[in-house]
Amino acid sequence: MKRKYGHGTICFEAARNKYKVAIVAPDGHRITKRFDMEADADAWRIATLHEINIGEYIPVQATTFGEWLTQYLGLFVQPKVREKTFVSYLVVAAHISADFAGKNLQKITTIDAQRFLTSLDVSASMRKRVAKLLARASKKAYIIGSIRKDFMLGVEIPTPEQKPIEIFTLDEIPKIFAAINESPVLRRHYPLVALALASGARMGEMLALTPDDIYTDAIVINKALVEIQGKVSLQPPKTQAGYRRITLPAYIISMLQQLASLRQHDQFLFLNTQGNPYCSSNVGRAWRTIIKHAGIPYRKFHCLRHTHATMMLAAHVPVLEVAKRLGHSKASHTLNLYGHAIPGYDKNLPKLVDEIFRIGSENSAGHMVNLPSFPQLFSNSVPTVFPKR
Repeated sequence: MKRKYGHGTICFEAARNKYKVAIVAPDGHRITKRFDMEADADAWRIATLHEINIGEYIPVQATTFGEWLTQYLGLFVQPKVREKTFVSYLVVAAHISADFAGKNLQKITTIDAQRFLTSLDVSASMRKRVAKLLARASKKAYIIGSIRKDFMLGVEIPTPEQKPIEIFTLDEIPKIFAAINESPVLRRHYPLVALALASGARMGEMLALTPDDIYTDAIVINKALVEIQGKVSLQPPKTQAGYRRITLPAYIISMLQQLASLRQHDQFLFLNTQGNPYCSSNVGRAWRTIIKHAGIPYRKFHCLRHTHATMMLAAHVPVLEVAKRLGHSKASHTLNLYGHAIPGYDKNLPKLVDEIFRIGSENSAGHMVNLPSFPQLFSNSVPTVFPKR
């Protein structure tokens, strides 16, 4: 039988013109609260005692949201994610204002959270990321019993408008390679740029390639070189789909084999001028120079991956095969990103529908379509009246 913690007391404070409720909590602390009406005071006393008796009472704490968020990230997030991912969590957390972080965790309301998100002066994408972090932290606090209610329930999380995928046009690609070839300094970046366009691999996956990953007709992706706060490290693919074999044209393979001949079997193919791993920040700086020399609008190096995927789909390569090549776990993700690139996807639909639903005859599949007879809408004697929409 659960222990009951007394009945509490209610007294009238004449100096304040308030009814004061006092209850002893299970931890021995005295809980007090004041009300204007005695009936309200008694209702709170009964409700609080009920929570105590059934074991659902949450002691009042002085923990701020900022303190809880630090604890949540350290205990529940950091052990489960990669270092680079955890750094991204910290970047998002830095956008939470000192005012909101200083609020008592147990006193934050849905309105408080909604006002904070609405007033946040960041991009729509970052606002959504902040909202997701708040939602995860709030849900965890509720699950472990630190707050009575998940304050993010009911908050309208903004959905940023998805920007169209940027690619390089067929006219721009030759300009990029011309800019590389015309400069002795930039020429050393030719293999990486050519591989990016021909394979659709991610930058970190290409930078992690060693001579052992080069085959007679393909490269094997089984790791990625990541840069975290200026330091590089190797990591395995995030999902099983990331482990893959990407077939390549013979001239790309030949170029990679030439690079491999200059390296030890365990060395990276792509090294900087000092012989150190070629990190993403190095590529980023070189890429800006290449685009500037090419005289075309700047787009990120990652757009070479988008360009590859778009060109594959435009060449009628099945979506499932493109998804495997890119390392996507789901073909639906590939279709959502690049489906617009499939040529003529709606051009033949009218003819196809006509063939399938041809009335009074067998369709292209050899099945008779038995539809009700079509009513006569047009007549010389009766004017046609279309209903208003």
